[in-house]
Amino acid sequence: MHDPKSRDTKYLNDKVHNTDSYMPVRATGPLHEPLPWVIEMRVVGTAATLQVQVHETMMIGRADPQKGIVPAVDLSPHNGQGLGVSRQHAVILVKDNRIFIKDLGSVNGTRLNGSALAPQSEYRLRHGDELTIGHIKLQVRFIVVPTIGVTPKGTTSSLDAPVPRIAHGETALIVEDDLNVAKVFNMALRHAGFTVTVVDNAASAIAFIAHQFPHLLVLELMLPDMNGLDLLRYLRKQPNNEKTQAVVCSGATGGFQKHQAISAGAQLFIGKPVSVEDLLKGAAKVLNLDTELVIPQE
Repeated sequence: MHDPKSRDTKYLNDKVHNTDSYMPVRATGPLHEPLPWVIEMRVVGTAATLQVQVHETMMIGRADPQKGIVPAVDLSPHNGQGLGVSRQHAVILVKDNRIFIKDLGSVNGTRLNGSALAPQSEYRLRHGDELTIGHIKLQVRFIVVPTIGVTPKGTTSSLDAPVPRIAHGETALIVEDDLNVAKVFNMALRHAGFTVTVVDNAASAIAFIAHQFPHLLVLELMLPDMNGLDLLRYLRKQPNNEKTQAVVCSGATGGFQKHQAISAGAQLFIGKPVSVEDLLKGAAKVLNLDTELVIPQE
């Protein structure tokens, strides 16, 4: 994420709209568009990374424009044909707010962590799993998990569950160069009652801060033009910066990174994968918002 040019990345959504003039919703309610899962798949043995949003289903295979087959995850550029990838090889699907993988009767089969999948059967897919599509290995990472609430049976609620309103127009600045992640954070915070601005680099964030301090800063540490830690240090050197509470949501996970972020001026560090609920809990906690969200004890 910190160097988009160094990897082969597929974005299903190529724009994140700046919404600094957006008026926050007045009440909690279903989203106009369900919050998607953001999944990243690294092609083992290469520097290529495929990133996708999953709302309901996502096809993995090999494109054949003449037959009208255009899978969401197209392995053609990775020698898919030579490595045994079928045109319609497998599908990733959302069910009960969980992610599953299903082989579609492909010629060379699908493996999950080395085990062959029975065709047309659904298998739970988890963060850190390895998928083998034909003879192409993909390491799977969940970047954003769109969970909101817990049902009495202990399973997460549906994707179209209401986002709880925790804010009343407080400003939020999202600094995130991953367009898919930024879109989900943007949607969630807007529906939670924030007035949101999204930027994808530190320079734009500094320009925003020069005019106003946001109440909430949601920050990725690995940015294309500056380390997010340096951006935090810059913010904390400005007069009257205390208004801004910073939540770092970063793929740079680990105790050392967390310690650095807190030392640089963040109030909270959340490592990816991050659930939408954890993001909202974090925002409520650092801003001391009056909310019914259950804030976990550290």
